[in-house]
Amino acid sequence: MMDDTTLATVAEALASARRAGRALAGVPDAWLPADLPEAYRLQRAVNAQLGAVRGWKVSALTAEAQRAAEVPGVVAAPLLAPWFVESPATLSLAQWPAWVKLECEFAFELARDLPPRPDRPYERSEVEAAIAALRIGIEVCAARVPAGRSTLLELGDALNNGAYVVGPPRSDWRGVDYAHRSIVLSARDGAGLRELARGSGRAILGGDPVGAVVLMANALAPDPERGLAAGQVVTTGTCTGALPVDLSVLQPLALVADYGDLGRLELTLQP
Repeated sequence: MMDDTTLATVAEALASARRAGRALAGVPDAWLPADLPEAYRLQRAVNAQLGAVRGWKVSALTAEAQRAAEVPGVVAAPLLAPWFVESPATLSLAQWPAWVKLECEFAFELARDLPPRPDRPYERSEVEAAIAALRIGIEVCAARVPAGRSTLLELGDALNNGAYVVGPPRSDWRGVDYAHRSIVLSARDGAGLRELARGSGRAILGGDPVGAVVLMANALAPDPERGLAAGQVVTTGTCTGALPVDLSVLQPLALVADYGDLGRLELTLQP
């Protein structure tokens, strides 16, 4: 287990790396969290230096994914205010040190708190009653820690979150057929739109992204005092895979994520 001094050192290193847009050259074994509660302690120490939590990205929704990530259950990492932006957005690739990947996702904004309740799991109806709106999103994934070193350390580094772009809230989320909702991510150039990736909500629990919010509400909470809070969004994972972006791009890359009648997101990546 990390002592308080080590935890503070690791938190400062991760926060500084994110502010500076650089990767850590190496990670000593002593910096690796021993378990999920310790990873969340580290995560909260990093959050405190970087900004308010605007939402949570949820991962490891299935037993197979949990085994692959070597985590004991559903996990989450923060979407922090300085990197949480509304569409249309322009972001600089210079703020990310290594690889960048793009993911199109469904996110749900909460109207009320869902505090930790380990002795009485939330029913789905309770979680649905707490959801105010659907917000389509694009996550920009980027890491400050070496790939594959430890999922628990990645949780301290916001689980590789680089930025999150959201559309306006929609209150008609209950009527969406997520499994058959086609999502197309394209690049815009002089010739029009060039498709880069395609998917649907079927990628999330067979077409049930709301179920991911239920799982998160009943998982170990990254914030043990508040749990999931009103006004925050809960993202539910990529519907289009993880699309790599060439960081050597020498001109702006204009992207459009088309969710059909749910709307479009626009993101420009500057070199």
